[in-house]
Amino acid sequence: MELIISDIRNVAESIFLGGDMIFLAMVIGAVLVGVFSMRSFGQILCTSVLALVVLAIIWIVYGGATSAAPTDPATWIGQLEAGWATMGGVSGSTMVGYLITFAVAIGVLSLVRSLLFRG
Repeated sequence: MELIISDIRNVAESIFLGGDMIFLAMVIGAVLVGVFSMRSFGQILCTSVLALVVLAIIWIVYGGATSAAPTDPATWIGQLEAGWATMGGVSGSTMVGYLITFAVAIGVLSLVRSLLFRG
């Protein structure tokens, strides 16, 4: 249990305090997809999984391994494979950390959205 709590803290710190603005933008985009697709708070787990899938798709398409935009199809395919390998190497406790971090972020932003856009 202590390992999972430590991984959750490490994931949250790496996302929000890591300094990688490109990855932070990817996470914010994925969380916003979750916030605007959630209809009720009972769907928090499903929308957190959806946000993780959106983040994985963005990460794989972006390349995951490098921040350079590919210029030829072979480089782009290589970056897709490197991104897929990176996502496949993530441990289960780290995935739970991402899931809980996304659930908290989606929950807070959904609450803010419901307070601001009452109607």
